[in-house]
Amino acid sequence: MSKIGRNEPCWCGSGQKYKKCHLNRSTEEALSINRLIAELRLKTFHKECMHPDASDDSCSSKIIDAHTIQKKGPLKSIADESNHVYCFRTDQNGKDLVLKLGWQKASTFKGFCAKHDKAMFSPIEDELYNGSKSQSFIAGYRAVALEYFKKISVVKGLPFMSQHVDRGMPVEAQVELQRKLNSMRQGFFKGIDDFKETLNTYANSHQSQAYDDFESLTVYFTGDLDIAVSGCFSPDFTISGRRIQTLAPGVKFVENIAVNTLNTKDGYALVFSWPKSFTKCGEFADSLISVSHNDLPSKLVELIFSYIENTYFSMSWFNGLEHNKKILIESMARRSIQYGELVEFSNYEYTNWKVDRVVRN
Repeated sequence: MSKIGRNEPCWCGSGQKYKKCHLNRSTEEALSINRLIAELRLKTFHKECMHPDASDDSCSSKIIDAHTIQKKGPLKSIADESNHVYCFRTDQNGKDLVLKLGWQKASTFKGFCAKHDKAMFSPIEDELYNGSKSQSFIAGYRAVALEYFKKISVVKGLPFMSQHVDRGMPVEAQVELQRKLNSMRQGFFKGIDDFKETLNTYANSHQSQAYDDFESLTVYFTGDLDIAVSGCFSPDFTISGRRIQTLAPGVKFVENIAVNTLNTKDGYALVFSWPKSFTKCGEFADSLISVSHNDLPSKLVELIFSYIENTYFSMSWFNGLEHNKKILIESMARRSIQYGELVEFSNYEYTNWKVDRVVRN
């Protein structure tokens, strides 16, 4: 690195003068992992009502811990005797663990006020899923809102990370870490732009009730639920491995598809939702249709754990898996990023799900 004047902009891109930023970074005392995580939680805290009509006048006063998975449906179905569900997470010391959560707290985010959460999602919270366009749309809206919310939260914490995470490191290590953080920043800002555009598409259709502008693919199944999910991902390959879009830098827009677990009168459903204009998502959905009903549960389980962090399961199910299946599922869930590479489907049997039908709507 060429020599930088004390009053010149810092090489890291923070916008601060070098003397106020990285000049003495290598001699600063490193923060403990616990301190970093605690501070980061404060910096990333975010709350916002993401209803299309949200405003100071229309919202109720309190932003709530809004559920992203039906509280009295799938979450209750997978809860154990003590009313807890489980997920793969990392603790405050950076150690991987299986986290135990009360089913009423799991899958929540401060993304809606009490009034709008009730008004918008009662058709899927208080009613069984019947395959209607409006229910598929509403489930998709909530999953997209969650992903947009999460990206906003992460971006809020990046300045703190840039200023503190490389304290006490040699200059070469600082440069490498800041390069990675800048790459992360670009990726998250791109994600924010894409999900904001997607959420706006949902919001505009909700206000006009133009649910026909959206499509869905629903997998109806019976058996022990064991796993519940709500989230979005950007399908870059079909199930058979054909590339349909790339997430490489410079791509103007990346399509994303929502997936949700919902209760039906006869069992359960995994519902994939997307705007009709998202043709790549349509191609991905068509590739799911081509999978035999016998093979579909295995592929769905591995797809969910590979792409969706907001996935919960019953511990009795996980404990009942053979060791090799446990290792594979956990490695899929903990992989930092799946994009750019195919999911390596194993065809293991993880559940006793029996697919009744697959409906493209």
